Amino acid sequence: MRNFTPRCVLRRFARVATRSEFLIYGANTDVGKTVVSAALCHFAATLGRPVTYVKPVQTGEDTDAAALKRHVPEGQLKTVTLFHYPSPESPASAAEKAGMKPPEDTEFRAAVVQTLARARQDSTEGISVVETAGGPLSPGPNHTFQADIYAPLGLPCVLVGDPKLGGISSTICAYEALKARNQPPHVILFLDLGDFAHSNAVAVRRALHGHGATVLALPGALPPPQEPLTAWLATKEVAEAMKEVMPEDRTVESYLTIDQQHLWHPYTSMVQPTRVWPVRSAQGCRLHLEDGRRLVDGMASWWCAIHGYNVPELNAAATRQLAQMSHVMFGGLTHRPATQLAELLVKAAPEGLTKVFLCDSGSVSVEVAIKMSLQYWAMKGQPSKTRLATVQCGYHGDTFGAMAVCDPIRGMHSLFQGTLAKQLFAEPPVLCADWSGKAPENDGFSSMEDLLRTHHTSLAAVIIEPVVQGAGGVRIYHPDYLRKLRRLCDELDVLLIFDEIATGFGRTGKLFAAEWAQVVPDIMCIGKALTGGYCTLGATLATQKVGHGVSGDGTQPLMHGPTFMGNPLACSIAAASIQLLLSSPWESRVKKIEEQLRRELSPLVAYPEVKDVRALGAIGVVELHAPPKEPQKLQAAFVEQGVWLRPFGQTIYTMPPFVISDDELGEICAAIRKVLDSGIQLAD
Repeated sequence: MRNFTPRCVLRRFARVATRSEFLIYGANTDVGKTVVSAALCHFAATLGRPVTYVKPVQTGEDTDAAALKRHVPEGQLKTVTLFHYPSPESPASAAEKAGMKPPEDTEFRAAVVQTLARARQDSTEGISVVETAGGPLSPGPNHTFQADIYAPLGLPCVLVGDPKLGGISSTICAYEALKARNQPPHVILFLDLGDFAHSNAVAVRRALHGHGATVLALPGALPPPQEPLTAWLATKEVAEAMKEVMPEDRTVESYLTIDQQHLWHPYTSMVQPTRVWPVRSAQGCRLHLEDGRRLVDGMASWWCAIHGYNVPELNAAATRQLAQMSHVMFGGLTHRPATQLAELLVKAAPEGLTKVFLCDSGSVSVEVAIKMSLQYWAMKGQPSKTRLATVQCGYHGDTFGAMAVCDPIRGMHSLFQGTLAKQLFAEPPVLCADWSGKAPENDGFSSMEDLLRTHHTSLAAVIIEPVVQGAGGVRIYHPDYLRKLRRLCDELDVLLIFDEIATGFGRTGKLFAAEWAQVVPDIMCIGKALTGGYCTLGATLATQKVGHGVSGDGTQPLMHGPTFMGNPLACSIAAASIQLLLSSPWESRVKKIEEQLRRELSPLVAYPEVKDVRALGAIGVVELHAPPKEPQKLQAAFVEQGVWLRPFGQTIYTMPPFVISDDELGEICAAIRKVLDSGIQLAD
């Protein structure tokens, strides 16, 4: 398969100019949702764009869809009513009165998603307008608030304000209800339906100043109900307002042009950049692409988005902190978010890790750990202990100290071997994903023992990823290896560093992977899931022995101080993420994920291309006999199946958010099977 050059990527998306979808809410009943829907549909039609009007639930004999057809040119408008109950009252009551079983929320959402998907298939340049029934907190057919039904869809919202007496309060309440569910409207429109329309708009605009919502009052009274809206819809004022609702989007092609001319993606050549998929938004466990597709995210954004996306608790933490301060230097100052986070980390981490260094990222936390271990021995009067030991197939980051302890042969940094510090490498632990029986006799530890006994006088520390080697092949090994390593390090006076950047915060089924072995390292590195995937932050935790040892007689500081060390915004989000994790049933969720991964992936071991299948916690791996011949084609095949996976080397793996549903995880497992069934050439 040819490389995806910029030109062929652009051709792929050239047809996806703009597929706009809008969700229309009302602050109350009878505020003009259907009129605004008609205005938006009419405006799009005048631009020559096909329009699909969707009324998910309709009550009463007459339908809003029929009303819209009076105002929008027939050739440009398609209307869909999904659930219709003849009694003019709330959907739940109307369904009951009609003796009809209302749809479950998942069924209701699926019907909306399928309708929008069909509209996208019909035209990539049209728009879809979805009109709700009542206000955000009005009940849907199954008694669930409408805002809760629609929130997972992640559609852009328009709120029609209440122009009547008392409408200021109802409009702001509706706005706050939507904002609390991560779907704040970008435009609030008031129609001239009463004496207070203009003043209500002014008051709401003032109240929501700085919140990012445009507040408009459409001038000019509407015609009487018995007259068509055609002339009113065609006015300049309505058209200008609709431009605010539906601004002229830049095409996906233009975004990709900028991306491929200027942006350097991870592990990518600037001469032959690999294919990228533009993401518009994310919600729950799904990524919403610019072309309208929604992918189940099996990667949790490189293993960090453990709560999924657009998490209300984390959004609230970020919003609260932004209102106070987003950053202040940590040199000579401190703040509550940092102290709160430190307290949470000390309580959550293996007992004894009481000193917390807050840094920029996982890689930097490894750099700090290495610095700590070297300075520890220098302050102890043993400056000859300057080397590090580790195992092959390991990965600890892309900064220089971290690169030096990554696998020098199979890793990604062989180009830099001539400039990296020369560290010592033992053979990797032997794979062992089944811990139900006795620990294996041959676990690979003899290689590490020989190395440490030979070089311990020059060794400052051993660094290792506990239980799971991540980017080195998602290799799972027995915890007994770590118990032996802890005893040997104690015997030979060598510090032990656990790199828990990938495994920390529940990924393996324990809060930290060290718990599987019931040992405590001298230093522990964390990152990735620390902020729930919201922003970059790392931390290096150390025992009191190390903390005091690094400081010598108390006059020697640790010479490391990133500009954004202890960033209040990141600390506040991290504290909220840890609290959310610990208050959730994360252990049972992760166990359930593991059981489903084992059940649905294990049969793939019979495939001729597959070497091994393994799972631990929220980690599932299908290892191939050899790296795929066309990795980009393999990646694209998963997107076509509706899931986001990023295979590397000879592994197809998933580390999904902990909140993933059974059905979503089933989609990931089924996609792996279908791609293997499809006959993609995986090797020469």
